[in-house]
Amino acid sequence: MKKETLWQVGIKVEKNKKVINTPYQTDILIIGGGMAGIETAYHLKDSKQKVTVIDSDIIGFGVSSNSTGKLTYLQELPYHKLTQTFDFYTALKYLESQKEAIQIARKNMIQGNLDCNFEIVSSYTFTNDEKKIKAFQKEQAFFDKIKLPYQVVESLPIPYSIQYGIRVDDTAVFHPVKYIRGLLKIIQKNGIDVYENVRALTLEKHDKHYIVHTNRGDIIATKVVVTTHYPFFLDPGWIPLRTHIEKDYVGAAFIDSVHNFSAITEGSPTESIRYHQDQNAYIIYAGESHKTDKAMDTKKEYEKLKKQMEDYLQVTPLYQWSTHDVMTNDGLPFIGRMEKNNDHLLIATGFNKWGMTNGIIAGKILSDILLGKENEYEKIFDPNRSLNKKKVTSFFLDVYQTSKSILKTKLHTNKPYYPNNVKITHEDGKKIGIYTDENGREHKVRNLCPHLKCSLIFNEVDKTWDCPCHGSRFDIDGNVIEGPSVYDIKL
Repeated sequence: MKKETLWQVGIKVEKNKKVINTPYQTDILIIGGGMAGIETAYHLKDSKQKVTVIDSDIIGFGVSSNSTGKLTYLQELPYHKLTQTFDFYTALKYLESQKEAIQIARKNMIQGNLDCNFEIVSSYTFTNDEKKIKAFQKEQAFFDKIKLPYQVVESLPIPYSIQYGIRVDDTAVFHPVKYIRGLLKIIQKNGIDVYENVRALTLEKHDKHYIVHTNRGDIIATKVVVTTHYPFFLDPGWIPLRTHIEKDYVGAAFIDSVHNFSAITEGSPTESIRYHQDQNAYIIYAGESHKTDKAMDTKKEYEKLKKQMEDYLQVTPLYQWSTHDVMTNDGLPFIGRMEKNNDHLLIATGFNKWGMTNGIIAGKILSDILLGKENEYEKIFDPNRSLNKKKVTSFFLDVYQTSKSILKTKLHTNKPYYPNNVKITHEDGKKIGIYTDENGREHKVRNLCPHLKCSLIFNEVDKTWDCPCHGSRFDIDGNVIEGPSVYDIKL
């Protein structure tokens, strides 16, 4: 079994030989080369402004490559909940934004002649819990009010147990990395500078510009767009107090032929299904969703996912990987201005498990703001949107969760499931983690996440040190491989 994402398999990446010469100046700096960042750059490709994209790794090979690659607006049952948290108008605009994201992807695919396995499919949300059927009926009432076509179902197109479900027929699936890499070629041909292996470290605001300190030197930009999965700074935004992180596990297996649908359960436990046809036919299954400070034994979670695929689908995964989702406290992403009335610092984060559609619509919203255009979805995604009673409750739950996660990591740091070659100890007054490899060599790191000082958990499957608070990950030698931390944990 291969512990890697299916979307990176077979992708030929030409080495980006461009070296950034610093101090470097640009009109618009986009930090993060995933779906939201590249989509933003694509919409700016014909502007007369100098646009630059930086990414800490390979474009498209970050969190976007851990996705299941669904493009759907049937995202469990969000709309009646958004009506309760906000109002009918907000729920309607969110649905319309997700439908528009699918159309943007289709339009980009056709105009750019992108080979990204884009396919129109039906989507299902279903449950095996009779108590949840009332929630489905509330969602149906919302769909009836807006005259959205749907079907009530009691089965999937494959032998798979469900009690109740909703189906729509105008959604899609695609290959997210092929899509991003296809847009990348287009924006580069249009003169947008793209630099890989450039990690933003800090951000400084000056009178008429920003200075972004990176591992390759300083970048001076008039406008900055932060489209990293999780912002690399705490203030402005205070995102850790307004969100929590959930982890999902994904498996892909060979099958004889694909089916033209995708499906997901309402709520937890997650069961997600889709198919993918490339040189081979695959079924992709996701499950075992939990907050990052729960179920920390990664090996055990992968084994549970494997058993589910074998029991439910009669397949054994060939590929397995995990992903982190930034969950906001009110159910809507943060897309837009980091600070009120400041068009020069923008952000996109908190996509709540639906990073493909929200990343695509984020690109349109952010580019419209930068170009001085009105966008009909700008208001509902505003990171500075006001609180109400329900959101205040969720806010304090996220603050409590963050505080509890930090405290929890300080206790019982030598986990009972750790293998004999992993231990946590103290040296010279510092808490360190030690992994001994198969050759007997010790790899020592500081067992403290630089982001908010959580203690780290060893991931036996991926051979990484993971932060259970906000999802930062480090290799066995202490190099940061996933944020929000931007610093290594080397001794």
